[in-house]
Amino acid sequence: MDTIILDSFFESSEIESDYLKSLLERVLSIINRPDLRFGKIYEGRIFGNPGVITWDGEIYLDSKRLQKYDDEKAKAIIAHELAHYQLGHYKDRKGSQEKEIEADQLVKSWGFDVEKFRKAFPINGKET
Repeated sequence: MDTIILDSFFESSEIESDYLKSLLERVLSIINRPDLRFGKIYEGRIFGNPGVITWDGEIYLDSKRLQKYDDEKAKAIIAHELAHYQLGHYKDRKGSQEKEIEADQLVKSWGFDVEKFRKAFPINGKET
């Protein structure tokens, strides 16, 4: 997926690696909603998780960390961050288990393997 296509889904994108571009292309093709738009997306090193969304709606993905997971899990991680954006979770600074579950439900409705994702990233130490 080239930058022109990425830019049709994201306000702006700074994705350099072919690996992450390919993953994003596959995630967006599974979601299959050309009407959806997301904020800014960046590739870079992140401490803690392979993907995060900031309080101002910027999505950061760590391609080095994502490569540690199989493709199905990596795609679900990316979809999870996109779901947080789509649901507007970044607008409310309070984190909660309910937001995680709501994002998981949207990710599952998009066709991703949430159970496999949650085995790697349990909520409060428990799989959902």
